[in-house]
Amino acid sequence: MKGLRTLLTQTISILVQNQPGVLAQLSDLFVRGGYNIEEIKARKHKKTNLTKIKIAATGVDNSFESFAVQLGNVSHVIRVDVSRQHQYSFWLVAYSLFITLLGTNLPAPLYALYREKWQMSPSTMTFIYALYALIVIPTIILVAQICKKWERKKVLFSGVLLSVFGSIGFALSDGIGGLIVSRVFQGLSVGILNGVAVTFMTELHPNQDKQKSAFIAAIAGTLGNAIGPLISGFLGEYAPYPLQFSYIMHLLLAMVGFIGLRLMVEDIKATERVTSLHLPSVDREFQRPFLLASSTSFLSWGIMSLMLSVMPTYLNLFTHQSSLSLSGTMVALVLGISTIHQIILRKQPVKRLIIIGYILLVLGLLCMIFTLLTKSLILLFLTTLFIGMGNGPSYAGSLAYLNKMSTDDIRANMTSYFFVVTYLGISIPIITLGYIGQWIGLTYAIQTYSCIMIGLIILSLLSWLRKK
Repeated sequence: MKGLRTLLTQTISILVQNQPGVLAQLSDLFVRGGYNIEEIKARKHKKTNLTKIKIAATGVDNSFESFAVQLGNVSHVIRVDVSRQHQYSFWLVAYSLFITLLGTNLPAPLYALYREKWQMSPSTMTFIYALYALIVIPTIILVAQICKKWERKKVLFSGVLLSVFGSIGFALSDGIGGLIVSRVFQGLSVGILNGVAVTFMTELHPNQDKQKSAFIAAIAGTLGNAIGPLISGFLGEYAPYPLQFSYIMHLLLAMVGFIGLRLMVEDIKATERVTSLHLPSVDREFQRPFLLASSTSFLSWGIMSLMLSVMPTYLNLFTHQSSLSLSGTMVALVLGISTIHQIILRKQPVKRLIIIGYILLVLGLLCMIFTLLTKSLILLFLTTLFIGMGNGPSYAGSLAYLNKMSTDDIRANMTSYFFVVTYLGISIPIITLGYIGQWIGLTYAIQTYSCIMIGLIILSLLSWLRKK
């Protein structure tokens, strides 16, 4: 992919004094700055000695904020305002990500009802849960490479639309086949939004702030992950039509996104098409840090997926209670705690993040083993607390380490493969657990799974401690 240039169109409002030559000065500045003027509109201001000029311009450089400062220094210019369209679009991308991940996580507490209604085995349940992650992996790789060929509106619209198809499918499902098809739709939608959200938000941010854009995207995604099961847990237990009502709510929220996308002004296009698709790759010299970071994320999310799939579906194994609202609350809590702990520890060194995260994950797994033995609600809460607190820093630390060790020219490939391994951690271990659970019983399978994870964490921790 070479020769790809990003062109942006922006509207700038300029309040000027009615003096000869002002418009010519402004036009000359746009041309010298490398901007192509698309349209100029002028109208009288309420003060008769002033005129408001709107100039729509396109250029390769999207730093319109800094260019506006130059315009403000022109003689007889009173005020310069950059269009708020980018700010609106920035938050619309965040909302699209939020609403997509909210829809993806709505089924979590409801799997118990599906299991009871259609007598599904543990292996079937864990497969349906993890299926979306298996779909996300190729979708992220593909969309990240071809999104420059599409308008932002089309990419975002397709992602939200597929999320809506997933919710409609779940609401109308009359068997396992319907759940599988719906989960595929959800995987496609998450892959599309995850593949482009941070990139789009960085482009739309006034200062192209990568860190802030990534942070807002992470918060939007985590809020969607947490609020989804909270909504479906309570509506599934207390509202009419428990297997439909939550998805209807999601459709209504998605309509807001569709309206926003309809009003969104498209201002980006690629001047050259992507000529070929390729698999992301990791250079030999970066393989060691990549393996260290990605394996940590794999373990962290392999443990978290246990809390997001098996725990809410088989709550009676962990405690004597069986409640959709409790299941939804536990899922929301573990994700919320993960996010909060990431924020609290965000300034800590990477190695310290990993050590803290691993210790807390081990404590969470030990609490899980004893919860299965005692059926204690207090121990279940401690399991949720420790795993949430451990997932946040271990995942954030591994991603930060990868970002730090990557050079600019390979960062995109490294990050793509990192998320491939992360989603494999979400899917493969939990599917394996489901199949083993059919042979030795789910309680023993979870205890064995926890012990294996503790052993792998210890091995990984030793590798981190040896790292200088």
